[in-house]
Amino acid sequence: MRKILVLLLMFVAACESNLDLRPKMQISADEAFSNKENVYAALLGCYDGLQLQHYYGRNLVIVGDIASDNTVADGTKVEYYAVDRNSLLANNILVEGIWADIYLALNRTNYMLYKLEDVSFLSESEKKDYQGQLRFLRALHYFNLVRLYGGVPLKLFPTLADLPEYFLPRSSVGIVYNQIVADLEFARLNISNTKPDKATVLAATALLASVELTMGNATHARENANIVLQARPSLESSYKDLFSHGSDPGSEILFYCPFSASDKNRLAEYNFPKTLGGRHENAPSGLLINIDDNDKRKPLVATSYSGKYYSTKYSDLATGSDRVIVLRTAEMYFIRAEANYQLDSLANQPEILSDINTIRSRAGLQPILSGTTVSLRKLIEREKQIEFAFEGKRWFDLIRTKRAIDLVPTVTQPYQMLFPIPLSEILSNPNIGVEDQNAGY
Repeated sequence: MRKILVLLLMFVAACESNLDLRPKMQISADEAFSNKENVYAALLGCYDGLQLQHYYGRNLVIVGDIASDNTVADGTKVEYYAVDRNSLLANNILVEGIWADIYLALNRTNYMLYKLEDVSFLSESEKKDYQGQLRFLRALHYFNLVRLYGGVPLKLFPTLADLPEYFLPRSSVGIVYNQIVADLEFARLNISNTKPDKATVLAATALLASVELTMGNATHARENANIVLQARPSLESSYKDLFSHGSDPGSEILFYCPFSASDKNRLAEYNFPKTLGGRHENAPSGLLINIDDNDKRKPLVATSYSGKYYSTKYSDLATGSDRVIVLRTAEMYFIRAEANYQLDSLANQPEILSDINTIRSRAGLQPILSGTTVSLRKLIEREKQIEFAFEGKRWFDLIRTKRAIDLVPTVTQPYQMLFPIPLSEILSNPNIGVEDQNAGY
């Protein structure tokens, strides 16, 4: 049913003329909203958008590390080398594909929000729950877009045809963030689902904490991180278990994308060396290879085989069924630590060290007892780099803190901290021209 609804929704899923607008099967879209079973299947179709190959199915996760100092391109795909060198062109397949897949997922979400308004057979709580989950998804989609591309077209209604009125200009970064916050506040008030493979109140709060930190609102970031940590303070006892193939994701994981043999990702294939059946497109840099050997995270971040280092966080080469974690409790400790550092690093030093040592303890490392022996900012930065290696977060951290120029040798100009607007968008959207391209491209 999930795949059927994915195909069904495709005919309203395209965001611009360069995407496929043709129906995929001869069935009225209205039938998808004719009963509860079909509405729920349509919701699954919206979550399925996260699994697209240029999204959490592969490339967003890889790009989030390979653009940074975490990993290096070591395979055959030239587009990854361009990201690794931070020398992107507007027609790079990753620049184009990530934009297209996120807008495809966005349009599914907007279409379902649009159709839910006329659904009368759901209870008020059921409808609000679905609307909350969808607005969480929309916030996540726009959060990824605005961090990668800057201001983007802010579509809040579905694209139903290839007509001029459906083409929008770029909205400012501030306007996009205002919508993200509004969607997440709605989600927090209305979601009743509690399963982490879909949006929950805690997931919405965790995402809001990350959004607020990115916006520079340290007080609000800390408040939201505190809410999550008060409700879910425990970390998984074993770091390795976070990335196991067990059906139980554990209490640390707040939101993840499930995959299966029929809905697979190719992260293991792209990380593993060729001698083990992979492609080794995305390899750990020396910064990860040189992690302390006593660090229990190292075997998952940088293990070796026949002289090739690779990550084993995604290890299911056979079926591609590894879950992709989007939000987990450990990140809230880092958000709170960074927010406390920004608010008053001296006064908040004990709390900052406590949060970092919570993470280090699971890794089997000795606690840091004083911030006088190490820069607190660099400590937070380095610990998060190791903790979330190969989870696609490092690039976003470096552009948020404006540290990319300092730490990534191939980033020498501020403009490189944004991707270019895709060439296909400029060519197809009458409201976005060459003059609207990000500076430097």
